[in-house]
Amino acid sequence: MTSFRSTRGIPVMTKSSAEQVGAVKHFVVTDGRIEAVHVDGGKKHGQFVRWTDIAAFGDDAVVVADDDVLRDASNDRENRALRDELVMLDKRVLDDVGDEHGQVSDVTFDPIDGKIESLTIGDGDTLSGDRLLGVGGYAVMVAGPDER
Repeated sequence: MTSFRSTRGIPVMTKSSAEQVGAVKHFVVTDGRIEAVHVDGGKKHGQFVRWTDIAAFGDDAVVVADDDVLRDASNDRENRALRDELVMLDKRVLDDVGDEHGQVSDVTFDPIDGKIESLTIGDGDTLSGDRLLGVGGYAVMVAGPDER
């Protein structure tokens, strides 16, 4: 497993030319999986690469086939991600019965398929990624403890 904090800022490299085309900034998460990676390439707002266009996700770099897989935001979620509205790190966690659980300190995911494995809350409480319901501008929503 890999974590959001440990991968922020790692280079995004092309397989075809071994050039760096940017660095990991954030992740767009939908339905418990990483849908896209927000790549900061020095442009005003950065670009995205779909998870399915990633050839390898390692501890030291993300490898994409070529720089043509980088693209501008293609939907409202990605436009919100560009404005940092959907960043999970340091966002409050609410469950679907209204209880607050603290703030997300890290998120672990499977680097093969992008599935969210767990959310670390505060100083170490861990919630299963299966409880993740969604990420919004105000909070990360999780299923209450009785609904797992």
